[in-house]
Amino acid sequence: MKRVAAIDLLRAFAIIGMVVSGQMLWNVELPAFMFHAQVPPPTFVFNPDVAGITWVDLVFPFFLISMGAAMPFALRRREERGATTLQVAGSALHRFVWLASFAIILGNTRMGVLTTLQPWAASLVTLGIWVLFFAMFVRVPNLDRRKNTILNWVGFALLIVATMLYKPLFGVEVSLYRSDVIIMILASMALFGTLLWWLTRASVMTRVVIIAAVAMLKTASAVDGSWCQWLWQLSPAEWVFRFEYLKYLCVVLTGTIIGDAIYSHLQLTPQQKETQGEGVRLTLLIVQLVSLFVVLLWGLFVRKIGLTVAVSAVVCCSIGWVINNLTSHDGRLYRTLCLVMIALLAIGLITEPLDGGIKKDHATLSYYFTTSAMAIMVIVVALIAERRYGVRLRALEACGANPMFAYTASGYLLTPLLTLTSLSVLVDKFANLGPWCAFGRGVLFALLVIAVTYPLTRRNYYWKS
Repeated sequence: MKRVAAIDLLRAFAIIGMVVSGQMLWNVELPAFMFHAQVPPPTFVFNPDVAGITWVDLVFPFFLISMGAAMPFALRRREERGATTLQVAGSALHRFVWLASFAIILGNTRMGVLTTLQPWAASLVTLGIWVLFFAMFVRVPNLDRRKNTILNWVGFALLIVATMLYKPLFGVEVSLYRSDVIIMILASMALFGTLLWWLTRASVMTRVVIIAAVAMLKTASAVDGSWCQWLWQLSPAEWVFRFEYLKYLCVVLTGTIIGDAIYSHLQLTPQQKETQGEGVRLTLLIVQLVSLFVVLLWGLFVRKIGLTVAVSAVVCCSIGWVINNLTSHDGRLYRTLCLVMIALLAIGLITEPLDGGIKKDHATLSYYFTTSAMAIMVIVVALIAERRYGVRLRALEACGANPMFAYTASGYLLTPLLTLTSLSVLVDKFANLGPWCAFGRGVLFALLVIAVTYPLTRRNYYWKS
């Protein structure tokens, strides 16, 4: 089955958002909206009491929703080929091990730890690690599967050896407890999300119950001395798994419900064509969804909660009126997705006052459900743009289709190359010209990531775990 551009696009927004926020300079003159809400300027000190979200806080849940939405596509194909539960579990465990290893290697080999080396030497070492990442994950077009697997395992083994050599060669302490937390959480989500989808693939309602159970367990864990708190804090192997990571299943499993809806829709032969005026209604729906997205992002950040809830309710009612009149084949899909979005948003806004307001850190119930709803808004707009108007952002989609390559390109490929060519000096001079130039540095890196990812993806060089 062909890839769904809307899912790739959502994942791309997450990847590019990570690059921009990670590579821009933290200039104190930039508005607080440009940073995580709980790490505001001018001090940039983490403050868990600050409520609200910014665009930066949408990056992670967008990736989690896209991860969940992609699962039905991969796993339905395996189901059709007769895969057993044991085979699926083995595959999920393999993916967990590789992603967890990836997270630990990333945490120990980033260029910034090589402080004892000259910049040019640190750049060459980091480029060498990137080459090994390439060997570990790449799927080479037209290469025999057995040979490709050997290449991947050789890359994996050499990465482990190279990481262990950081201490004797460069004086860098290597630890299992130093890892890329984003990738480590994704490893757990890939494992448990896959298993739970497989076990509930015939019952979306069971998955809804699991989402509710996880949400309630997270809430009850705040009660001191409760068994819920004990279980939530349980970490039998903290360097690779913490039970509280499972809170993100609220987002990933929501993504699987969206993926199921899209997958099932694509299996059906179109029966009803667009009725007269449906194109206008779809355009109106795009305007409504974009407007709702902006209202939520603005209102939750500036803490105009009452106004945000009121405006959101009005817009959701108007969305309900529009989708009720969508009768075409694709229109029914948009209606289903919008109804799920409205339900999630209602839960998110109702629970917003809990724990002092919506926050990414420490994540609140409102954060899980509100950001999931906002991710669905993006998916619906992208689906309409693709399927109704033929609008595609292929260069951006490539980053979503090849996320691990795009994720490492900034720190392990572009930064070393810019350092070796001395272009990094010019980039940093530009970034220090003013606050928005500091942000422009992140945008520049994002554009470069797109520039190197797009041609590779077009030639079908995908990185897979």
